[in-house]
Amino acid sequence: MEQLSFRNGAALNLDQISQAVMARLAQLDAAVDDSPEPVKRNGRLELQVPIGISVRHLHLCDEHLAILFGEGHALSVNAELYQKGYFAAKEQVLVVGRRRGIEGVRVLGPTRPYSQVELAQTDALQIGLKLPIATEGSDPACKPITLVGPEGVVTLPGGGKGGAFIARRHVHMSDVAARRYGVKHGDLLDLFIDGARPTTLHGVLVRVKAGWRNEVHVDTDEGNAVGIRNGQTGTLIIPIK
Repeated sequence: MEQLSFRNGAALNLDQISQAVMARLAQLDAAVDDSPEPVKRNGRLELQVPIGISVRHLHLCDEHLAILFGEGHALSVNAELYQKGYFAAKEQVLVVGRRRGIEGVRVLGPTRPYSQVELAQTDALQIGLKLPIATEGSDPACKPITLVGPEGVVTLPGGGKGGAFIARRHVHMSDVAARRYGVKHGDLLDLFIDGARPTTLHGVLVRVKAGWRNEVHVDTDEGNAVGIRNGQTGTLIIPIK
């Protein structure tokens, strides 16, 4: 069996190295996997997850941040969000549709490769826009919209190059948690919400990224219709495959 020799005279074979590496990776996975244990019931997994109510907001790329707030401007943290590394910035803009605008729409950080505006249906109707349900600004269905900042104006063209849309309800998960629950990026799950208006929301999109915490996002229209409080817990229904 092939061996590797080191300057200090130690020798390890490839099997030993592989076993050591796999053991270390398992330790790292365990260290970051703080996701709760689901309950198996009626042939499915039921997972308790916190629910975040997403109010209207936008994300900016570096180019548009400079146009709206000035060259060299960096976003300032107003409040940390539930997901580590993400924050609500102090910066706000005027969002202009066909009929009118909405002042004080907050920017979320950090910056992204493209700019996008996420509104609820009520917001869209208020400013005279008919918006699609989408996941991100690169979706070809996204619509044009204009942003006005203290230093400049940007019009997002839509059509997959940044624009406005109604965010699809979704759940954030880490890659570790997704493997643990047997789901993958792009899967659709159901969410049961108990309370005065018990409801099951269908088509909750799974979004997976290393380091994310379990969290469902719905917009303000959905939250008001079902009577959800920000931070309330819902039950995610995961089919056993």
